Amino acid sequence: MKRIKSLIKRSNNIHSLIGNVVFAGFSMLLFLFMVRLLSKDMYGRWIIFITTVSLLDMLRLGLTGTGAIRAISTTSDEERFRNISASYKLSIYSTLVITAIFIPVYLILKPYFGDSYYLPVLLYYPLLAFANLAHMQATNYSQGMINFKRVMIIRSLVGSLNCLSIGLYIWFFKVTLTGIIITYSFSDIVASILVIILKWDGRQYLKFSCKSNIISLLHFGKYSTASFVGSNLLRSSDTIIISLSALLGAPAVAIYAIPLKFVEIIEIPLRSLTATAFPKLSLAYKTGKAEFGKVMKMYISYSILMLIPVIIIIPFFSEMILKFFGGKGYADSLELQKQILYIISFYILALPHDRFSGIALFAFNKPGLNFYKILIMLAINVFFDIIAVFVFNSLILVAIGSVIFTYIGIGIGWYYIKKFSDFSLRDSIKAVADTSVYVFKMVLKLIKT
Repeated sequence: MKRIKSLIKRSNNIHSLIGNVVFAGFSMLLFLFMVRLLSKDMYGRWIIFITTVSLLDMLRLGLTGTGAIRAISTTSDEERFRNISASYKLSIYSTLVITAIFIPVYLILKPYFGDSYYLPVLLYYPLLAFANLAHMQATNYSQGMINFKRVMIIRSLVGSLNCLSIGLYIWFFKVTLTGIIITYSFSDIVASILVIILKWDGRQYLKFSCKSNIISLLHFGKYSTASFVGSNLLRSSDTIIISLSALLGAPAVAIYAIPLKFVEIIEIPLRSLTATAFPKLSLAYKTGKAEFGKVMKMYISYSILMLIPVIIIIPFFSEMILKFFGGKGYADSLELQKQILYIISFYILALPHDRFSGIALFAFNKPGLNFYKILIMLAINVFFDIIAVFVFNSLILVAIGSVIFTYIGIGIGWYYIKKFSDFSLRDSIKAVADTSVYVFKMVLKLIKT
């Protein structure tokens, strides 16, 4: 229990949490603004665009970020500088390759698919990729150095600039999807320029580049990229498949996004914990299995304890929550949204065990196993989505598919955690139960006093 108290007090966890809260707060303001001022079709198109962009960003992060964070956190001196340099150069190379592919493909497809939801991605993603390159690299570098105060500042900066620039554009100008995208890119450029001026992106270490470090990151990255893309596809495949339906399309994407926005808010503290957990679990595993188990117990217990109150309040406040997120424009689909949110509650409760199983496999330096786990989960989800959308035209069944693939993934992930660390799913559940009893006793003691 003392370890849990110390975990809460440590500044890295607090900084990570604050950074995610501030970023999510600005994202929420922007969401509330857009969902009320844009049509369902326009907002649905934006969701499709930004979902696809996030998927592509995960491809770059998997290739240049995850392995670098692990390498930077477990090395020192010149070897660390070489890893920072290798990560930065891989970011530049990957962005150039994406640009070289996307622009010609856009020019080829434009005459035939002029009204496609995905054509703007081909045209504008290269701009976005260059715009966010420096601040993404700065985040990876800072996370590897376990400097979450800097991560907090960068995320807060990006979130505030995104919100302010797009909000002003929507308020003062005639809105088009192209205008929103360009404004979004401009805000990312400003954030990147600032981190470059402050030298937070690590460009000063480019001279330490070593071919062997680049090859090492690429070797790790081929699996981590696949894992990150697959993991993002798990979240975005619902949106993508719904968007392909002639009966559902962009308006249904907008409706489905309302209850999912609540999930995004719930994920804020969990993302903060997984961000700080990754380098610590990597170091703990190098120390020994016992130390790994102690660190994992702390993070799992704290994560689930944070989510339990949220699950309890959902049945009582679901209508109020959804009305707040969607506003009057989505009142006609409120009952559907409530049913989706109730189903997704089971997904929310499973999130800690799902996320930490993936983080643990990366800490074990087993990104390939995490990729295979995600591949199985993705296949199950896509199968359910296709049936739900094209056979039953049902967003309810789409949500049920998300719950099913998550629990299957937990079973696979924790099988490997037990295999490599002797820390089992049963151990984690016992740790959560013990911590819950302790917290309950503390609360009773406070009430009595």
